[in-house]
Amino acid sequence: MLLKDPTNSALVKDKTGKERTTMMWHFPNSVALESTIRVGDYKLIRNYDYVNNSKTEPLELYQLYKTENGKSVRVDIEEAKNLAKTNSKLAKKLDAELTKRLTEMKASYPYYNPYYKGDLLHKETVPAVTDNSRNGNKVNFTFKENGAKVVKANLIYSLNGGARYEEWFQTTAIVKSNTTVEATLPEGTTHYIINLIDENNFLVSFPEMLSNSEMKKAKRKAKFSQKALRAK
Repeated sequence: MLLKDPTNSALVKDKTGKERTTMMWHFPNSVALESTIRVGDYKLIRNYDYVNNSKTEPLELYQLYKTENGKSVRVDIEEAKNLAKTNSKLAKKLDAELTKRLTEMKASYPYYNPYYKGDLLHKETVPAVTDNSRNGNKVNFTFKENGAKVVKANLIYSLNGGARYEEWFQTTAIVKSNTTVEATLPEGTTHYIINLIDENNFLVSFPEMLSNSEMKKAKRKAKFSQKALRAK
């Protein structure tokens, strides 16, 4: 492509040999907190941190190029003109396509923090774990719903808790009823945590993990295993 004509999009092929006109990115963590899809001349950005953030729009739509007869001309490569409101139909269409692809990938998303100090709709209705027990590699958690239904649970576990470089993994837990969750500890588990996700996309961890201020105070030397449940 570079040796021929890098402005000719028809030279970009997919695995079947057809012209490839789409790309996507998914960065649900850290600073980015966004997913992006590029279709033809347009690029859509879905921001996840727009709630209570006046500087961020839920969706951003940009026309990067104008392509005619296989030739592309730069229109807004700087992404300076957000068309999400003026071309809402296309924005919704690309957003739906992005959701479809993320669903196929079984992608994970950011969750809301119930301990956020500012106002956040529904944070007062999050569930709370009231008890837990373990029998061999089977663990059970009892929780109380406070207005929002628990729709999902994940077991977060480590095989080397307490080591210099702890590693943590995720596996699905089973929501047995509106009061209990059950999970199986993978072989070799040293420490574990349960995460409950409610219908409003809030995540509650048990035990509650180290906060950012606690991590900073410990100069990043603190370990999550200090607060997690011990399997050994």
